[in-house]
Amino acid sequence: GLYEVSPDHNALVGEAPDVSRFLYATGFSGHGFLQGPAIGEVMRDLVLGHTPVVDVSSLDARRFGSSTGKAEHNTV
Repeated sequence: GLYEVSPDHNALVGEAPDVSRFLYATGFSGHGFLQGPAIGEVMRDLVLGHTPVVDVSSLDARRFGSSTGKAEHNTV
C-alpha cells in the first residue's frame, strides 16, 4: 500500500477550517494500524462535536501554514 508521509513525518488529524465538516486523518507514515484505535475515538468525537479524548491540536494541517518548520521529535 501507500506509505503516507507528511513534511514533519507526523499525522494530520482535524477538521478543515474552510470546508464545513471536512474531517481528515491521514499521513501516519506507516503507523496508521498502530494508531487506528485512538484515532478512531478522536474522529468519533470530532464527528459528534465533542472534545476529543486525546489532544490532537498539534496534528492540525494548519501547522504547515507558517514558514517555521518543526523537526520530527522521534527520529530512530
